[in-house]
Amino acid sequence: PPLCESTPDGLDRLSGDLGDMAAALGEGLTRLENERDRLEAILAAMVEGVIVIDGHGTILRANARVAETFGSTPERPLAGLRLWDLSRDVEFNAVVRDALASQRPTVREVELRGVTQRHLEVTVGPTADGSAWVLVFHDVTETKRLERVRTDFVANVSHELRTPLTAIKGFAETLLSSGFADRERALHFVSIIDRQAERLSRLIDDLLILSDLELGKMPVRRRPVALEPIVREVEDLLAEPARRGGVTLQVDVPPELRVEGDPDRLTQVVSNLLDNAIKYTPAGGRISIAAHADGGTVELSVADTGAGIPAEDLPRLAERFYRVDKARIRELGGTGLGLSIVKHIVQAHGGTLRFASRVGAGTTV
Repeated sequence: PPLCESTPDGLDRLSGDLGDMAAALGEGLTRLENERDRLEAILAAMVEGVIVIDGHGTILRANARVAETFGSTPERPLAGLRLWDLSRDVEFNAVVRDALASQRPTVREVELRGVTQRHLEVTVGPTADGSAWVLVFHDVTETKRLERVRTDFVANVSHELRTPLTAIKGFAETLLSSGFADRERALHFVSIIDRQAERLSRLIDDLLILSDLELGKMPVRRRPVALEPIVREVEDLLAEPARRGGVTLQVDVPPELRVEGDPDRLTQVVSNLLDNAIKYTPAGGRISIAAHADGGTVELSVADTGAGIPAEDLPRLAERFYRVDKARIRELGGTGLGLSIVKHIVQAHGGTLRFASRVGAGTTV
């Protein structure tokens, strides 16, 4: 039969068929647009970076996470760029080259070197039809940092525990081998063992306190409390070490000044800060403890006239076991955890810890 008849009925049928075809095409386009929008939404919501490239390494599609990681700007669209133009990092590009050369999925961890150093776990694999390759990378920089912090912490704790234990064991062995005939010498050895045991005890106590603070096991019971009695109590406790060191203490805290805080934890803060200041202030020096209301908050400061701290060390002062002068603090018997404990207590109160210092002119916390 003829394709259509030049009659009104034939034209109507043709018009209807074309209409149906147009409707089907429209539905198909709508489905494709919906799929595209869904894919774009999924890619945008992903924490991982996703790049789709062709067999020559040209970028076909990339999500926003890629631009963040590689420092690209919205004015520089990624589609159409070669992967080498996105990142010149040899290690990163080597993963893709190896995958394309072997035509097999490849997984590798790479380190991006640049203004900001990043560690990426990169997976490269082909699409189902083999027409393109998909790169998925997960930023493991923070995981690596925490891993390094944990390793450093274990190493530092081991070292700090070993030092007093070695001294205790050494002097105990000397006493056992030489006997106690020389009473004066034996008493000297026993006093050293006692001091090292006390140092070991302080270190373990500080580690337990820090652990409880970090895990939230040490609750902060905040209530209205006067600040001056807390400062005066700490001043009385540390008056003797200050006198022995030839250091003058000065307190300027208004009696009416009250804060929302846990008195026990605040006592710990003031005690740690004042103890540090006394240790690092030479004879003839002065330490002032002051507080004043600043809007809806209270600023408490402990200022000394000690040796001061180099500017490059200030950002790391509250890190666990970080020491500016390792030999000096060991001589003074510190654990290296005091400021870290202070930082956690202050943060638990919704506050901030700040340091200001100048070498030769003292430090204010």
